Amino acid sequence: MKHCFIINPASGKANTKEGLEDKIRAACERAEAEYDVLYTKSQGDAACLIKEYFEANADGELRFYACGGDGTLCEVATAVMSLDDRARVSVGVVPVGTGNDFVKVFSGKESFLDMDAQLAATSVAIDLIKCNDIYAVNMINIGFDSEVVVKTADIKKKKFIPSKLAYICGLIATLIKKPGVEMDVSINGGEPEHKKLLLTTFANGQFCGGGFHSNPRSGLRDGVIDTLFIQDVPRIKFISMVGDYKNGTHLVDKYKKIIEHLRESEYDMVFSKPTNVSVDGEIIKMDSAHISVERDALNILVPRGARCESLVEKAEEVLI
Repeated sequence: MKHCFIINPASGKANTKEGLEDKIRAACERAEAEYDVLYTKSQGDAACLIKEYFEANADGELRFYACGGDGTLCEVATAVMSLDDRARVSVGVVPVGTGNDFVKVFSGKESFLDMDAQLAATSVAIDLIKCNDIYAVNMINIGFDSEVVVKTADIKKKKFIPSKLAYICGLIATLIKKPGVEMDVSINGGEPEHKKLLLTTFANGQFCGGGFHSNPRSGLRDGVIDTLFIQDVPRIKFISMVGDYKNGTHLVDKYKKIIEHLRESEYDMVFSKPTNVSVDGEIIKMDSAHISVERDALNILVPRGARCESLVEKAEEVLI
């Protein structure tokens, strides 16, 4: 077995990655593990590094660790999905980005930053969401949520605003314009339906925006895409909902006329204009999108001490 740690130096804040390489090397030396530490230099580098490393190590189990945020994980997962023999490949997550929403579905999530626990991880198959040619591990957001991501990225560049407040500031700034999304959507090959929405989410995980519990009923290997279509409501109404949306208490009767909650396997969307789509926090402008679930597509590494309830049927395989 070989361990390859791919570090995105542009992800998150510098202090979150301080000493990371030293911790990786120390843990691997203690475990007498074969390992390499590689750094990305620009977007798309992870795919090249993974392909080259995979071809150079033609036999045996390989473990690639995405050291960055959800976007880095998305890039690593998409690269792995392009490999011919990915059954021998697993993907780990070292959450040193800003939001790190994917790992929030796990209890004991501090284990993801423990390199000894990472090396003792168990590989468990999870679903992915395919959006055109990209694979989302956590979530796809369109409409208000994706515009908040765009605004938040701008705010993060301002040194006087703490990183933890960037999403909240982005949300408030976006609320002033309250952009939404207009599209024709077909579900599971059915007839298209025109929708004018504030936002929509297509979830594999449960959290977005640095901790908003948007899809509390989603599971990592339930074979469906947990989806929200939220109507384009007035600002005052939306503000009154934000607390429940953040806490994951919004899927209740009082919001049933505003929030349509679906659990389906395939969606086709044609947007009324080129639209920002957030795929695990990375913004891609699209005219249309085909979104589908890929069952048990990726072997994810669950560190010793971590647990996810939606993997309960595999609980005996997860090291507690």
